[in-house]
Amino acid sequence: MALSPYERRSLVRFMAIYLGAVLLVVLAFSLLFYRIDSESVKERIFSHLRMTAMQIAASAVDAQMQGKRFTIPEGVGCDYLLLDTAGRRIDGCIAERVDPKKEAYTQDGCAYYVDRSARGHLGIGYIVVRDCSLSERIALCRRSVVLSALAAFGFLVLVGWYLGRLFLRPMREKIESMDRFIHDSTHELNTPVTTMLLALEKIERGECRPAYLRALQMSGRLIAKVYEDLTFLLLRERQAAEASIERLDVAQKVRESLDFFSILADQKRLEVRAELRPCRIEADPHHIALLVKNLIDNAVKYTRPGGTIEVTLEGCRLSVRDNGIGIRKQELGRIFGRFERANGVEGGLGIGLDIVATICRIYGFGLDLRSEEGSGSQFVIDFSAGTGAGGRGRESSLPPR
Repeated sequence: MALSPYERRSLVRFMAIYLGAVLLVVLAFSLLFYRIDSESVKERIFSHLRMTAMQIAASAVDAQMQGKRFTIPEGVGCDYLLLDTAGRRIDGCIAERVDPKKEAYTQDGCAYYVDRSARGHLGIGYIVVRDCSLSERIALCRRSVVLSALAAFGFLVLVGWYLGRLFLRPMREKIESMDRFIHDSTHELNTPVTTMLLALEKIERGECRPAYLRALQMSGRLIAKVYEDLTFLLLRERQAAEASIERLDVAQKVRESLDFFSILADQKRLEVRAELRPCRIEADPHHIALLVKNLIDNAVKYTRPGGTIEVTLEGCRLSVRDNGIGIRKQELGRIFGRFERANGVEGGLGIGLDIVATICRIYGFGLDLRSEEGSGSQFVIDFSAGTGAGGRGRESSLPPR
């Protein structure tokens, strides 16, 4: 995916911090591994030298005790030196100056080990053995650690890049949803505002017809509806905490909402059938009005011109059914999310059903949706689930989004 300048800056900052931390960790572990590995190499070399020196000492003791010929074990080569108890050379190929007072030491890239276990047999006081592969093996160890560190750093760079892109994805989705919301809200307000201005222009010219007054009324109501939805969206936590609980009749709120959208329904030639029975609950009247308005608004928006909307309220169960475009099966699980819409062509801001679900959570109302693509949708609100037998709604804190 192509990154926007803001996302690119965010990714660069994340990678800079991430790579700085990764580099420090890789360097620290590399130094630790190098130290451990190099010490292990030295320990293996000195252990081998110790065994070699003990074999030479054993051969010297055995030669003197049993009168045998003294021989240097195979594999030692010229990397040995025999000294008497005074430190004078007896035999050996090591030409460099050695320090018989030290037991094990390194010098010029070679490892030296001094053994005293001959104890004067055959006049040998000190046995010095040497291994000059130390520097080469340490260099191999260093090269191995460097290559491993580079491989680990490269792998972690790829992991960081993937994680950075992965972390940017939710932010991109939010930005895209906000962009859609801004675009849709502009479009949603543009229609009633344009209609209102045209109607006012006609009235200013003296063409005062009932149709122009209805257009003004419809436009004003649509703007008021958008304002109510946005206000609830921004202040829903405060409104939930400051709810003004009153005893009200849901049927009355449904009638008011049907009257509110009657002009828009007439404009789309929609047949609205209503069968309402009294349902008294205790809740904030504004919340219930907002819930019902958004259900009816959703049905009006997504029902094709000439369609039918059925609104029934019986046993404190409100059903709003339309024969509109319906909702695809894969969209049912997220249609109540904020800024989600049934499709990208029709509909409003994508916040109406989020408001419905939020109010249902506040009071514990049951919420059910049945829909098939192309066959319409039916939304059912069970007020009794949250109110019992006409009692007060069970208010609950809003779960985090």
